[in-house]
Amino acid sequence: MPPKTSETTTAVPSLHNRIVYLERLVKSLVPYSQATSGQTPGGGVPPDLGRIHDPASTSPPDTAIEERSECGSMRLSASEVRYVGGDHWAAILDSIADLKDHFDQEENLRLASTPERTQDNIGKDPVGRPLSPHALLLYGCRRATSPAEILATLPPKSAVDRYVSRFFNRLDLVASSAVHGPTFVREYEAFWANPESEPRILWVGLLFSMICLALLSSDETDSSHGGEAEQLQIDMYREKIVQCLMIGEYTKSSPYGLETLINYVYIEFMMGIDAGKDIWFLLALEVNLAMRMGYHRDPSHFPGISPLQAEMRRRLWATVLLGDTLIAGQMGMPCMISAAQYDTAEPRNLNDDDLHENLTELPPSRPETEHTTTLGIIARRRILVALGHVSGITSSIKSPSYAEVIQVDTTLRQAIANVPPPLRINSISISVTDPPHIIMARLFLAHLHLKGEIMLHRRFLYMESTSQDEDTFAYSRKACLDASLRSLEIQDVLDREVCSGGLLHTMRFRVGSLMNHHFLTATMILCSLLHRRQTLGRQEEILTALRTARMIWMRKSSTSREAKKAAETISIVLARATDSGVHRGDLEKIDSSMIGEDTGGMSLVDHSAVPKPSSNSGISFDSQGLSNDLGLHSRRFKQRACWYYYNLTMK
Repeated sequence: MPPKTSETTTAVPSLHNRIVYLERLVKSLVPYSQATSGQTPGGGVPPDLGRIHDPASTSPPDTAIEERSECGSMRLSASEVRYVGGDHWAAILDSIADLKDHFDQEENLRLASTPERTQDNIGKDPVGRPLSPHALLLYGCRRATSPAEILATLPPKSAVDRYVSRFFNRLDLVASSAVHGPTFVREYEAFWANPESEPRILWVGLLFSMICLALLSSDETDSSHGGEAEQLQIDMYREKIVQCLMIGEYTKSSPYGLETLINYVYIEFMMGIDAGKDIWFLLALEVNLAMRMGYHRDPSHFPGISPLQAEMRRRLWATVLLGDTLIAGQMGMPCMISAAQYDTAEPRNLNDDDLHENLTELPPSRPETEHTTTLGIIARRRILVALGHVSGITSSIKSPSYAEVIQVDTTLRQAIANVPPPLRINSISISVTDPPHIIMARLFLAHLHLKGEIMLHRRFLYMESTSQDEDTFAYSRKACLDASLRSLEIQDVLDREVCSGGLLHTMRFRVGSLMNHHFLTATMILCSLLHRRQTLGRQEEILTALRTARMIWMRKSSTSREAKKAAETISIVLARATDSGVHRGDLEKIDSSMIGEDTGGMSLVDHSAVPKPSSNSGISFDSQGLSNDLGLHSRRFKQRACWYYYNLTMK
């Protein structure tokens, strides 16, 4: 056990401690005895992984799997108690014991050096947007004295016109469901015709939320204000939204209350780089308000609801489902909404212009080959319904049978097959003529599907086969690995195309913590497979994917603690794989980086993401701290390794 440090001890380790840490890391590179002897961790000979058991056709319905559910991961500290489910990326990382101890120590050092800062997101993100320490609706803000005070901060109409246009043309996740375009335009013009009439305050909050989201989705090429001025605007408008919600008493279920709250939750989400716990609690407000207003029941049950209102309610409920599924997964928690709790139907494939207030019945749905205002909502909802079934299985205290898992897998695959043709995934090379929001919608839908595949099949990666003749769970192992690799392919595409000049540069605000969370999960799964020497015969694919992902996480690590942790994890795992003979080519890259040679900016080692191994990793060390088993006891290796580690940690 490392000696306890006093309160005055600095969190930055001395050079001696850094060298000691490096020695322990080198020792941790000892390959598992099971891997070198060709045995499974349980001591038996692994089944033939080349013989894939087809569960859909031959698996008995009572295939025996481990009956106890995964317990997840819990972190206890003096400042907080934090739990995540077993399919969360942090829980996957914790399953690698020595890496868990390494990051535990790093977290303790961080808390010791900055005890008063418990929020991850402090500073600015890569786009220059302000990062919020807390959600204003939860922690409070200054209360406005009157609606007139709020209206006084509204920009001139010419500026608001541009913001509203950007909202409807870029914010497809919320714009198409929050309001009916023609109805809003009519109300908008009436407001500006007589702005002194003090309109409904929640409608004003909705307008401020559109302005704020438009600012958050801007970039340096179309921003009309400098960085600091725009940040002040965003902070001010966010405060005005909360003031409108408070004055309007949004919990009374008044018109525009839920729409404004949904936009506000999206704003708080966009202002964070990493997962923020406040979003989870805000989501609870959103879900409960929606159910309090009956959005979970289909409007056909209630004859007093007009066709226009009914269709908008179906759209809005689909957006609530989206937030519940994604944010619950990001927090490592079960979904708040289960399939048995709602019967709200899928909205029809209609444009806003197909709907008006005087309708007596809805027009027939347009063909799904035609892209409309609602097509994205329909496609997302179909996958979200399947993801709800996945969440129900993975978050259950009682483990399901393997037959149930395969049944849900079939449902998930049918959902992605039923995505309307215009939104089915295509390669970037044949999408160059498509609008950026269409390309992003396709990538997002693929991302949702892969998320479900990983959630559903991850637990079977290391589960012992129930048959000595074939690998009972080979289908799940392959499905999880395939989904992880494809997820990192999407991450690579987004990383390239959201850059300046890329096809998706105007949509880069969409690549936030929710998508990054899934990429983190895929990264940790590949790291875990490589760490356990169970690469399913696809070692080179995993190594290639991890090297590419590592470069991406490195670039994000200056603003994201999660990205920094991912880069460090890959560094440690690749170093272990390299020094145990997995891929000798990587050793040359590490050698060159140790002596300061130029590797073209693509070296395996990041000088900003330093792997500082734990002093309590649970691995026994000899008195020298270096393993003779690896043949790493030469003076030359020690000198290179110590200089390499010192050079990294002094950056």
